[in-house]
This record gives sequence, structure tokens and C-alpha cells, in this order.
Amino acid sequence: MAKNSTKKLRNLFGVALTLGVLSSCSSSGDSASTNESSTETTSDSVVAELPVISVTYSVIGDIVSQLVGENASVNVVIPDGQDPHEFQPSAKDIETINNAALVVSNGLDFEEGLEEVLENIADSGGKIFMLAEHITVREIEEGDDHGDEEDADHADEKSDEHGHGGGDPHLWLSPATMLEMLPALTAALSEATGADLSDEAMALTTKLQDLDSEVESIINGLDECNLVSGHDEMGYFADRYGCEVTGVIIPSFTTTSEATAGDVAELKKQVEQYKVPAIFTGLGVSPDTATQLAKELGIKAVTLSTHYLDGAANYQEFILKLTKQIAEALG
Repeated sequence: MAKNSTKKLRNLFGVALTLGVLSSCSSSGDSASTNESSTETTSDSVVAELPVISVTYSVIGDIVSQLVGENASVNVVIPDGQDPHEFQPSAKDIETINNAALVVSNGLDFEEGLEEVLENIADSGGKIFMLAEHITVREIEEGDDHGDEEDADHADEKSDEHGHGGGDPHLWLSPATMLEMLPALTAALSEATGADLSDEAMALTTKLQDLDSEVESIINGLDECNLVSGHDEMGYFADRYGCEVTGVIIPSFTTTSEATAGDVAELKKQVEQYKVPAIFTGLGVSPDTATQLAKELGIKAVTLSTHYLDGAANYQEFILKLTKQIAEALG
């Protein structure tokens, strides 16, 4: 009888011990779950508190991202791959832009569908940084055949109070031009984020200087650098690296214009005269048009990504890819 009682007591003790262990594990699991949930909430809260920098297009968006690092959330308005000349914003895009701590835009009517939104921000005293206000803007020279009549008229006008006006908007295609505006952009971003970005600016300056030297070295390896492009977009690149814009399919700074039969006929003459080995084209120009022209002239048609990153990891990779494509086609 005593043995049975002892055995029952041992069994009861074992059950109690097991239940205690299970209870402890359950409590520990609940605690871990609670801690994980708390961590996620805290993390989300930190992200939510970061100032938002709204940038109109991806190439400049990457420059901004390299500067702000983890001190801000960078929102690129125009999706990579869409033509910035033709993009139209949604109501959500407009709301994001209006609520941003700082808006970074081109400043030369480049983002045509966003111009009204950007002008409203500027008129209302909102914080907007326009790159064109802080660079040497390339303008059409008198007698230049590469711009349309409207562009030529604008070239004689000075920028208005918001930094708009005449001039070539494709300013990002020269790293030297990006270096020119970098101090002012750094100051604007530092104010918007409340962070000291001097170290980031110094690092990016070195990277852009190295990039500029590398591009120069690649182009200097060519006997000649005569460029024919889809529209008038290669000016800053050509001016910086000693190339010549021999002709364009659409003689305008914007892809929303169209080429006439006369424009195409004149382009053919220029290509034959200068013995240009390739036509470069991209957004806004029909691939069929470029291919047909190249076929008629017996030269190559090469597609360039000039307006968006197109898979490049950063601005530096974007410029190098562009440069190497040009050098390969003209070499």
C-alpha cells in the first residue's frame, strides 16, 4: 500500500513538473513575441519619423540618397523607365510632394507634367531645390541647328524667379555639373534633415571627381567623338568631354516634340558628311525610326539609357555604362 502511494506521489510530481516547464516555455515565447512586436513597432516608428525628401526623377534621386544616407527617406516621383518629359502625376504623387521636407527638381521645365505642382510649391514658399539654379546652364548658341525655334527663343531669356526658363535641362549627364551644384544641395539637405552631411558630401565629391576623370580617359581614347542622338540631350556630356553633337533626330530638348521630314533629311546629310558610325537613341524616339535611319545610312543604331538608371546600382555606374556604350559604338 505504501509503495502504491509513493508511486502515485511520484507520478503527480512528474506531471506538475512537466506542466511547470511547459508554462515557463509558453511565458518565454509570449515574452519573445512581445519583444519582437515591440521592436517592429519601434522600427516602424523610427522610419515614420524620418523626413521625406521628394526627388522628381531617379538619376538625381540616387545623388540625393548618397548624400542623406539613413538620415532621410528618399521618394522618387517618376518611376524608373518612364519618360520624365511625359510623366503625369497621380493625386498620391502630388500629396507626397506637397508633404515633403524638401523637393528636389531639375528646374528647367524638364518634368513637364509636374511643372504646375512645382510652381505652386515655389509660389507658396515651400522648400524646393532646383538644380538649375546652382549650375552653369548650357544654352542654345545663336545659329545652333540642334534646337527648335521655341528652344532658341528661350535661350535668350534669363531664368525667372523660380529658376525656370531657357537652357538645356539634361544637366545630370556631366559629373562635373553635378559637382558644381553639390555644395548647395548638401546645404539644403542638411537643413531639411537636421543632420551634418559634410562627410557624405566629401565622399561623394571624391567619387564624382574620379568618375569625371574616368569618363574623360575613355572618351580621349577615341579618334573622334561625333554624336547623333534621339533628341538634343547630349550637350553637357559633349561640352565636357570634347565631343561634337553632329545631329539629332528630334531637334528639341524635349521628347514631346516631333521631327519633320526636313529634319530627317538634314540629319542624313550631317551623318554622311561627318562619317558618323552610329546613331544613339532612347526614350521618346521610336526605335523603328532610329533603326530605319541607321539601315539607310549603313551605320549602327544604339539604345542609350540617358534619362533613368535602368538597373544601374548608382549614378556612377549609370554614367560609366553610358560612356562605355558610346566609346564602343564610335571606336
